[in-house]
Amino acid sequence: MTPAAGIDYWSIVTRSLRIIWKHKFLWFFGFFAAGSSGSSFRWVEDAGPRLRDFFFANPAVLVLVIVGLVIVWLVMFVMNLISTGALVAATHEASQGRRVTFGYGWREGLKAFWRLLGVVVLAIVAFLFVTAVCAIPIVLALFGGDSGIVIAIVIGAILFFPYLAFLFLLAFTVTYAEREVVLGRAGVFDAIHTGWGMTKRHVWRSLLVWLIMLGSGLVFGIGLVLVLLILAVPFILIGLANVFAALVLGIPIGVIVVVVASGAFGSYAYSVWTLIYDELKRIDGASGAPAEGPAGAGGPPAAWGEVDASGA
Repeated sequence: MTPAAGIDYWSIVTRSLRIIWKHKFLWFFGFFAAGSSGSSFRWVEDAGPRLRDFFFANPAVLVLVIVGLVIVWLVMFVMNLISTGALVAATHEASQGRRVTFGYGWREGLKAFWRLLGVVVLAIVAFLFVTAVCAIPIVLALFGGDSGIVIAIVIGAILFFPYLAFLFLLAFTVTYAEREVVLGRAGVFDAIHTGWGMTKRHVWRSLLVWLIMLGSGLVFGIGLVLVLLILAVPFILIGLANVFAALVLGIPIGVIVVVVASGAFGSYAYSVWTLIYDELKRIDGASGAPAEGPAGAGGPPAAWGEVDASGA
């Protein structure tokens, strides 16, 4: 296949698939990095009032539930950051033909943890600030009665595409900044600076990769649904005789399949973006683009601290 704009995208996709298939321990990190961002809960109509009445009668249970959920969220968040560093480091090393292990990935994730946290915090601040700037005039317009509603709609229509562009640019900047933190050993602000520079120079390539990942996600989703439907057949037959037995056997197997598949796809996605990062750095080097951050220009020491795995 002929490389488009200096990058063979198909080769990157196939290389990523080979990497995650050869190093299946990456699926563990992939689940936490891409599959632990949150969950949605669907309540039946009468579940809400019943739970409300139960918690009003048992406030101590409500407190325990809240504390438990917070602890679970914190654990998942910490694992998300560690797994991000682990996946970036391990897939990069594997793409170079070097031997990688679970322990190597874990150590690299720990080393980059605080700086990755810094990148996430800055990204959240930027997101909230721009969202507030866009939302305030719309909210204020809504207080103007019927004419205000029309004005709010007009403002929302005008801001929609710039805001959407901002979300894409922020996502690409964070994606490259994470890799600069892990692979370039950059500090938070240097990594954001480098990530923004790469985004500006390669915005169309980044959008193409996003479309590739969107297509990959659709293929993954369709494949997962088909696998689950095939696996459901024997349990449906069992359910004709005993519904309880079918649920007890079928639900755990379905959950395991979804978890494993999510981990595999998460590791694949991180591998693709890491290989793209490597390619874009190569293109920048070949084109003479100015090096940014401590990795290329002897910039300031890493910000937000750097945890060494040996001392963590």
